[in-house]
Amino acid sequence: RAHRPRTDATMPPKAAAEDETAPVEVKGIKMSEVEKHSSADDLWLVIDGKVYDVTPFMDDHPGGGEIMLSAAGKDGTQDFEDVGHSPHARELLKKFYLDEFAGGAASGKAATKSGGGGVSIIAVLLPLLVVLMAYFASKLS
Repeated sequence: RAHRPRTDATMPPKAAAEDETAPVEVKGIKMSEVEKHSSADDLWLVIDGKVYDVTPFMDDHPGGGEIMLSAAGKDGTQDFEDVGHSPHARELLKKFYLDEFAGGAASGKAATKSGGGGVSIIAVLLPLLVVLMAYFASKLS
């Protein structure tokens, strides 16, 4: 009996994942969508692979709304972690959860709306100002 190659009719059907023509469904929210929500009146943040609508928390954030705006339109995970948020803050964040983050690179457009990296300059200058004031206060007494 001669060996015959298998034809499409005799081959098992391909799984959808193997079919290169099948559209790949991306779940979650892409960065292009997050960037559309980067103002004080409408702010979404990406933290730990999740997207949060933190707009209702802008006025209540202990560091002020501007600090949250500095993380607009990018993955704000590192900013969130650098601050060292409390377990209570992490629990509170769950209240603002929208969906999983689907990825995508930031275009850089949203960061310009918030004034760029101005908050980080304040974070450097404010402690320096406090130290200088303490120094001069000690010299006066």
